[in-house]
Amino acid sequence: MNNQYLRLLSFFIVNDSVTLRELAAAEHVSERTMTKYIEQLNQELQSAAQIVEKHRRYYLHVDDYQQLAKLQTGHLKKRLDFNDVHKRFGYILKQLFQHQDYITLDNLAEDLIISKMTLNRDLKQLRTLLAPYRAEIKSMTNNGIKLVIKEDYEAPIIIDDFIADYFDLQSGDYAPQRGRLMKILQPLELDDRSTKLIVRNALVLNYAVTNHYRIKHPIPKFTRLWQNNQIIQIISNSIKAVLNQSLTEFEMDFILSPLTFKANEWLKPDLVNQQLDRNWPLFLKLPDKYGIKNHINYLHFYQQIKYHFLFLLNRTLFHTKTNQLLPGSLLTKYPTAYDLAQGLVSIVEDYLGVAVNQAEFSYLVLYFEMELEDQQRVAQPEFEVAIVGQVGSSVIRFIKHQLSEIFDDEVIVTVFSDARQLNSDENHYLLIFSDKPISYHDETTPVVRISAAFRVDELRGKLQASLVEKDILNGTCHFNYWRFEDGETYLTGVQHLIKTRIADGELTEDFLTAWRDREAQGSCVFENGIAMPHVVDRSSKPRILLQIGVFQRPVKYQGREVQMVFLIGIPNNLNHLLSKTLSEVYDLVFQVASNQNIYQGLLNFDSEQRFTQITEGI
Repeated sequence: MNNQYLRLLSFFIVNDSVTLRELAAAEHVSERTMTKYIEQLNQELQSAAQIVEKHRRYYLHVDDYQQLAKLQTGHLKKRLDFNDVHKRFGYILKQLFQHQDYITLDNLAEDLIISKMTLNRDLKQLRTLLAPYRAEIKSMTNNGIKLVIKEDYEAPIIIDDFIADYFDLQSGDYAPQRGRLMKILQPLELDDRSTKLIVRNALVLNYAVTNHYRIKHPIPKFTRLWQNNQIIQIISNSIKAVLNQSLTEFEMDFILSPLTFKANEWLKPDLVNQQLDRNWPLFLKLPDKYGIKNHINYLHFYQQIKYHFLFLLNRTLFHTKTNQLLPGSLLTKYPTAYDLAQGLVSIVEDYLGVAVNQAEFSYLVLYFEMELEDQQRVAQPEFEVAIVGQVGSSVIRFIKHQLSEIFDDEVIVTVFSDARQLNSDENHYLLIFSDKPISYHDETTPVVRISAAFRVDELRGKLQASLVEKDILNGTCHFNYWRFEDGETYLTGVQHLIKTRIADGELTEDFLTAWRDREAQGSCVFENGIAMPHVVDRSSKPRILLQIGVFQRPVKYQGREVQMVFLIGIPNNLNHLLSKTLSEVYDLVFQVASNQNIYQGLLNFDSEQRFTQITEGI
């Protein structure tokens, strides 16, 4: 099994079921190539598991969980040959660690049985992979290459991440040492993962020390949080005895660092509280980093997340792998939370000088989304819905139940016996249920049959379109519909749209730059042919800008098809009303993505009619 298949296996472990198109887009290959990958992966998995196709979706069916766990933890990496580029990376670094001086490319190419051209290509990729570890491979003409590591604590981490899974850490002594270390740690009564991390740290550090890579300086941005009591001292001395090494205090910090990755009884409360206070100023940078001054109470949010954030900083500092919670494609369903999390990640990376991994990012997105939803519930106004006609009490209760499912019990339902009574009422309703066709003075309010209450998805679509129409009419949402010209690509089309809005004064020049930066950060392609680029708008206009652009035919962008673009401009000063509007616009996008009838309604949109036309006929 090579790393291509291991990566594909990890994708299936994180995701539930996915289409072939989604798989191909994730790996940037054709669907035909992906089909071959799946066939080959199934051969490698044998009796452990199989990738199964049902209703044009693929998912992982597990038969032997223990065997699958071995595949995940890299047991098969040692069986790979040098046809696998990652094993070549491991061998190159292993040689660099074992030789303090330069080693020649000729010797490396001969050992790996590859050409010097292939070796140079490998070195180029390897240099890129080493950059987050603050390490580089230096070249000198006629001498070869050598490894230079800026922060000495990164040396054992590089060994762990690039070498350990492909080559035994030590010949002969590895297994006995591991067993003795596991017994030494028993008095700590840690969970299995923390114990294994400490043991692994001890072994990779021993390999580094044996090859003259020592941790002689304090680990930057790291603070010991554990109690330095008698048991910890005994365990530290026992580890040194097993490794037969005289270790520095900073090397012991490295070995015991997993004690600071999650809550446990060995953490000293005073030290933890001091570190929590030191971390708070990082959060104070978030409003400026994100570019939006919104109604989030950052102090309240920090109190909710401070322990998770403390452990996240330490895990990130040591490049610790975390289980992926959600696939990246699902995280884009929470755009505001996604952008806030990106802002916080940027602050963390600037502070630590180390990249935050995708799994940690996914946790932050969900934390932010929970906070935003809590804030929105506090400020959420009540929606008013009318029911007109001779409708039984059981039907009224059912409609109220359906609406509460959609709006979280924030809907007021008023019942009228006929249309005359309704029209004499001065309230404005979000939606009107009627047992027959009626005329209502406000044409922006959808009038639907009672039977619509039994079709929740369609009802949700009508309500969402009605909410956005209200936002457009009251000025909190500025909406414009745009048809891209034939021959325009996604990038040229959206750029043309933005420049037009700049020319008519709706946007400022820096919006275009911000959009380009946003595209460079990651894909804005959502699903079902929809892209949703969303950017902070510094024009100081108190409204959400919603620009819907449609291509005559789908265009390819980043390996996926796009036909509809929702360009969203978010003002840098968000109050509760604008936050509510932004949330309703996002919900509308998700409705369009999941409802083919609304999607078609937008493709055939008539700019002369009201916005709720997109739900007519459903």
